[in-house]
Amino acid sequence: MNKLYYLSLLPAIYSLRWTWWEKDMPGLSVLCYHKIGYPPENSRLKELWIKPEKFDKQIKWLIKNGYKTLLFSDLLEIYKSKKPLSGNEVLITFDDGYENNYTYAYKILKENNAKANIFVVFNTIGKVNIWHNPEKEAWINMANEEMLMEMQESKIIEFGSHTMNHPKLENLPLEDAIYEINESKRQLEKLFKKEMIAFAYPYGSGAYNKDIRKAVLDSGYVFDFSFKQGKTNWPWDRENNTIDRLFIKNNDTLFDLKLNIKKGRDTIF
Repeated sequence: MNKLYYLSLLPAIYSLRWTWWEKDMPGLSVLCYHKIGYPPENSRLKELWIKPEKFDKQIKWLIKNGYKTLLFSDLLEIYKSKKPLSGNEVLITFDDGYENNYTYAYKILKENNAKANIFVVFNTIGKVNIWHNPEKEAWINMANEEMLMEMQESKIIEFGSHTMNHPKLENLPLEDAIYEINESKRQLEKLFKKEMIAFAYPYGSGAYNKDIRKAVLDSGYVFDFSFKQGKTNWPWDRENNTIDRLFIKNNDTLFDLKLNIKKGRDTIF
């Protein structure tokens, strides 16, 4: 066969990169976002930024297609009931607690009658994301206390912990990791006057470390979220598994979103 024939096959072969041909995966779909807005010039982390107009289209697509967006408290009721999922539940999460979550995402969620959840880094409330080296990546403003309280009072946003300072927990002495886990829970509960039932591991670090995960569960969090791509089998085996998430990137289309929710990933390479 000639070269032109093989070249003609390339589009079909490349299309197999997307997971449309895989079987649907059952389980809980948890979408993971970070920043809604427009990245700084020369940002190396542009994949973490979703433009507001794109986020709005994604939320509208979810609602139009019958998906029910959950708060952590909604998930807790489902977990306690030990009932199977209906298949249309989606948990929207944001890591870190950026000001743009309030400026853009909160407004879009309200307009579309959708719910979401934010994992907050306590010591950066009203400050900047100090875990970034500003010489390599511009600091971004974090939501302040007033913004957080307004979102909580709206009943469409709930909060969880993302530690005190956003460290890689596995890089810390165990006692320091335990402090990050326990103290953030205590401080956030004091701020919000509400129990913190959800925790997300910064960078996913510690999610599969036996001692660190034990510290998270022992501290009283009901749910702990990894940064591993995938859906979570339900009913959830809390003792042995974290809750996985579906990382939404800036160049994802609605087709990618659909594949993530249906298949547990959008691409295989």
